[in-house]
Amino acid sequence: MSQGRTFSVFTDLPAYSAAVAELPVSTALAENARGAVAVVPGTGDWWQGMLAARAGGAAAVVLADPAVLPRGAVESERWPGDIPVIVERPRIRPDLVAAAVAARRGSPARIISVECAAPAAGLGALICDGFGWMRSLAGGAVALQSSIATVHSRIALLDAGDSQCGTVPATLSATAIGGLHAGGLLQVLALGEVRTEVTVDQPAGFARVETVTEEGTLRAPERYESPARLALRRAIDACLADELAIDLAELLQDMALTRALLNA
Repeated sequence: MSQGRTFSVFTDLPAYSAAVAELPVSTALAENARGAVAVVPGTGDWWQGMLAARAGGAAAVVLADPAVLPRGAVESERWPGDIPVIVERPRIRPDLVAAAVAARRGSPARIISVECAAPAAGLGALICDGFGWMRSLAGGAVALQSSIATVHSRIALLDAGDSQCGTVPATLSATAIGGLHAGGLLQVLALGEVRTEVTVDQPAGFARVETVTEEGTLRAPERYESPARLALRRAIDACLADELAIDLAELLQDMALTRALLNA
């Protein structure tokens, strides 16, 4: 897998080839998955792609921008859990999530609202990441209480947070829109003594996190590192620490909520 501190990376995705070129000291491209960090595209049946990478001897897996899979595609087999899985979710970057949570300084959210808008083909992935932001800002699991659907939209009422410390009400609305651009718009609002506003606009190419307190408004620094480069660095860190990341478990939780809302 490595010579000194250089890790092999097996990928066919241009974004990850570019990320390897940006990390010349710690990474190098590999011809197969054996002993390497294997990048699995999030399109199609990526679950089988991850299993194939593990069977091919991968030391770690990076799952790139996964789509929401049908229930049977994932739950038919459990992930063995013997190698790290890092999930690249460009609309919910872990560095931005950490900045948003840290800026609240432990102040709990009292209510959380999420709004999503995207072309129909990509709406499921946007909803999934919206649930991820909701879970992160609430500091605990999310439970669907009720929902209503129209032809082009969904609205859900949820409870979010740790049941021991108390849950908070949360809402999510999602609208399918037209347009030729991939991606969509995700807006998150966590209200309380501290106000957190998150805006992720993929067509415009920006993500913004603002925190409003009695001292004023704090905007998280803009992230210039690509999601692919960040995911590779996290995969390398997981290998060096010999730790299993929680990315996949969190993704599956968010996907289960997404399927429940879309199928309502």
